[in-house]
Amino acid sequence: MLLAVCAAQFFMPFMVAGVNAVLPPLGESLGASARELSLLGAVYTLGLVVFQLAGGTLGDIYGRRRIFLFGLSLFSVLALVLGFIPYIDLFIGLRLFQGMGAAMLSSASLALLASAAPKEMRASYLGLSNVAVYAGIACGPPVGGLVAGWLGWRWLFWGTGLAALAAMCIMVFRVPLEWRTAGEEPFDVPGCLLYGGAMAALTFGASCIADDHLLGGGLFLLCLVLLACFVWRELRSPFPMVDVRLLRSNRVLSLSLVAAFVNYCSFFGMVFFFSLYLQVGRGFSVQEAGLLLALQAAVQSLSSPLAARLCDRYDQGLISTAGTVFCGLGLLSAAFLDMDSSLWVIVGAQCLIGAGVSLFALPNTTIILEAAGPQRVGQASGLVGTVRTAGMLGNLTIITLTLSLFLGHEPVGRDNIGAFLHCMRVDMVLFGVLSLLAVGCTLARNRSGTKAA
Repeated sequence: MLLAVCAAQFFMPFMVAGVNAVLPPLGESLGASARELSLLGAVYTLGLVVFQLAGGTLGDIYGRRRIFLFGLSLFSVLALVLGFIPYIDLFIGLRLFQGMGAAMLSSASLALLASAAPKEMRASYLGLSNVAVYAGIACGPPVGGLVAGWLGWRWLFWGTGLAALAAMCIMVFRVPLEWRTAGEEPFDVPGCLLYGGAMAALTFGASCIADDHLLGGGLFLLCLVLLACFVWRELRSPFPMVDVRLLRSNRVLSLSLVAAFVNYCSFFGMVFFFSLYLQVGRGFSVQEAGLLLALQAAVQSLSSPLAARLCDRYDQGLISTAGTVFCGLGLLSAAFLDMDSSLWVIVGAQCLIGAGVSLFALPNTTIILEAAGPQRVGQASGLVGTVRTAGMLGNLTIITLTLSLFLGHEPVGRDNIGAFLHCMRVDMVLFGVLSLLAVGCTLARNRSGTKAA
């Protein structure tokens, strides 16, 4: 089971990072505009954020292995199909459903590991899963570029789909057991629709707010209204998709989720800023910048086993707090970058953030899953993925607004690199402050007297 789950956890980020690397030849082959190419990522993210929470709850009701296999089959089959699609509109539509499969797969993966692993080995299992995720992020751009150059971009989809089907066969034939805890209770369809509508408004609001402030702001307002209706519905439902009462009464669970949201909202845009800084400001080639930017994911992957060992020996709450501090230090160090800065500043910032993410994510996720209890571990797994994706969308929104403020609609170039650097410094300071807020959340959680050990 561990092999199948880790393989699936590798393929999801590998596909995302690899597709970003092959966007130019993909767009040329399908005749796609820049706006249409941007929609490839937006609709995939929409599928993730809408169905992650539902996937966790469905796993509690119908079985985590069953939902894992459904998500993996949907993800892998669509990867194979996408390699044959000749039209960009159909391609975009199918990417939405592939994001749905990835969401189901992601939620069920964490829940499976938490359910199947002995308590003393849970951190180690989750640590190996994190290694697979970060390895996928690191391998996606270079492998995607090589595959596109040698065989064509379609082979990225075909190869990933075939490998994912092999992982599905391992789960089908080697793992006959099923894990379920919620019984045959009905799924909360109205709650799912309200939540899905809110997340759709959030996703498209984040993508269009720079071009149309009124529309983007209206979508954010609609998101808040739908979320309020969702909470009202969940408080009154006998079988809620999210047990809001549990979030309200369980201080450890709620503060850990808030810390995850704030932390992911702070560091996700580092690669975006560093990529433009290196290529436009310092004149690096795409390949040179890509190799340097892979350092953060490499550090995350290498430090995850260390984080697992630390979680087995020491208090997980303190380890996650230390990881948040490392992220904040890395972000604040990047605020001092200018055109003459040593590249060691970027190397150091990436190493701090990479190590910080590993030290934060693994113990924080373990605390969330254990605080929710065995009956709601699937729901908790869905919440982990949801706050992670929502945090990334929040980071994207902040970057979009600040770039619009400092640069307007002009593309980043040598003539306005000074304004870009100013924008980057402001955002790095802001993200560093957000990391301090995440530190406060973890410290408040640690003082609550409940330990996830």
